[in-house]
Amino acid sequence: MRWLAIHLPLLPLQSLAMQGEAQGPLAVSETRGRRQRVLLCNPAATALGVSAGMPVSAARALSTALRVVGRDPAREAAALQGLALWAGRFSSQIALAAPAALLLELGGSLRLFGGVAALLSLIRSGLDELGYQARLCLAPTAAGALLLAQNGCQGVVDDLQALRQALAEVPLQLLPLGDERLRALEAMGLSRLGQVLRLPGEGLARRLGCGFMDYLQRLLGQAADPRSLFQPPASFRRRLQLPAEVQGAAALVFAARRLILELCGFLIARQAGTQRLQWLLYHADGGQTGFELGLLTPQREAPRLQQLLQERLERLTLPAPVQAIGLRVDDLQPLTGHALALFADSGQPAESTARLLERLQARLGSGAVSGIRSLPDHRPERAWCYCPPGQSGAAPAAPTAGRPLWLLARPLPLQQQGGWPWLDGRLALEPERERIESGWWDGRPVARDYFVARSRRGERLWVYRELGGRRGWYLHGLF
Repeated sequence: MRWLAIHLPLLPLQSLAMQGEAQGPLAVSETRGRRQRVLLCNPAATALGVSAGMPVSAARALSTALRVVGRDPAREAAALQGLALWAGRFSSQIALAAPAALLLELGGSLRLFGGVAALLSLIRSGLDELGYQARLCLAPTAAGALLLAQNGCQGVVDDLQALRQALAEVPLQLLPLGDERLRALEAMGLSRLGQVLRLPGEGLARRLGCGFMDYLQRLLGQAADPRSLFQPPASFRRRLQLPAEVQGAAALVFAARRLILELCGFLIARQAGTQRLQWLLYHADGGQTGFELGLLTPQREAPRLQQLLQERLERLTLPAPVQAIGLRVDDLQPLTGHALALFADSGQPAESTARLLERLQARLGSGAVSGIRSLPDHRPERAWCYCPPGQSGAAPAAPTAGRPLWLLARPLPLQQQGGWPWLDGRLALEPERERIESGWWDGRPVARDYFVARSRRGERLWVYRELGGRRGWYLHGLF
C-alpha cells in the first residue's frame, strides 16, 4: 500500500476563507492558562511584528488593523472533512487524522493519474487552489507517512527500509508517549526515534508498554494498521466562516471557490453531477439570504460553476454584512462517461448554447430566461408554451410552414368593408386558406379560416375570419 499524508500545519488559520494579503493582517488566538495568546498569524500580521505565542493584547497594540479570531476546533474539523470530500477524486480510501491531517491510500490510483510524480503534482496544485499550505509525504505505512509529514518531511519513501531510515531522525516529542514516558526516555539521553529503535524490544516493552510497541510495529510495517475510513455523506452540505464581515457580494467569490472545489471533488467521487446549487449567506445580524444556482444539464466542472456564481453575485445586493457562506447540494444525478453519438442530439442544446443560457439565467434570474416548446394542438394560441430552456417539445399537430413566428398576445379586431378586412386600407388576401375547427372538448372551441394577407405598406400579415357569430376579421400574427 502507498499512503499519502497531507499535513496542514496552518489549518487553524487557513480554515478561514482568506484571499492572501487582500484580507489584511489576521491572527488566530487560543487560551493558554489565563491569557489569550497568538497561535498563528498570516504574513501581513507577521510584517507588523506579530508572532506566535505573543499575548493578544500586545499584538493588538502593534496595529489597529489586526483582526484576531479565536481558535475553533469545530471549524477546523469541518474544514478537514471538506478537504476529505475534495480528495475523493483521488482515492476511495481516505482517513481523517485529527486535528490537522488527512491520509489517502494511493496505491490503486497511480496508474490512473500517470504515476507518482504526476499525481502528487495534481494534489499539490489542488491544495494551493483551495488555499491550504500542506506537507505531503508518501510512504508504505499510514502511521509512517503521517509522522514524517508532521516532522516536516516531504516527498516519497519507496520501501520499508527507507522508511525506517527516514523515521530515525524524528524527535521523540512527536510520538504518542505521554509526558511521563517522554521524560523517562530523555533521562536516558534519548532524543530521536532511531535511538529508541536500537534498544532491546523486551526491555522497551517493559518501560513503555505494549500499546506503544504495537504503535511502533504499525509504524514500521511489521503489523497491520487498520484505519477508520471517511464515509462521504449522501448530500453535500458545507458552511465556511469568513475571517471578517463582507459588505459586498462580489467579495464572496473567493470564499465560494473553496466550496465549489470541494463540491466538485465530492461529485467526481460519486460519479455524479448536479443541476441545482443552494447557496446560503449568513449575516452579521442573524439573518440569512438564500438563492439557487440552476444549470441546464448536470455538471461538476469547477470553472463553469464559478463563472455562473460570479454572474449571480454581481447582481446580488446584500441586506446586511455576511459572516459565513454555505452551500447545499441534494440533487445528485449520475454523470458517467458516455460514447459520443455520430449525429448531434437535436433534443438537447449545444454545449455553447447551454453555457450561454446558464450565464443569462445566473445574471438575469431563472424567471427571466425561458424556452418555448410546441404542443400537439391545432389552435395557434394553444400550440406552444413556455418551458425551461433546452426542453424539447412535442411534434406540431400540423405543418406550420404557412404560419408566422410572431403571434399577437390577443387577436386584434379588424374593420371590414364589403366583407373584406381593412387595416389602413383593404388587405389583399392570398387564395390559400387554413381552416381550423377544434377545441370543442375543453370548452374553448374555435372555428376560423386563416389567410395570409398583405397590407398597402407591403407587410405580410396572418388574419382569420370567424366561421360563426358575426363572422368578424382579426389580425393574429405578423411575418
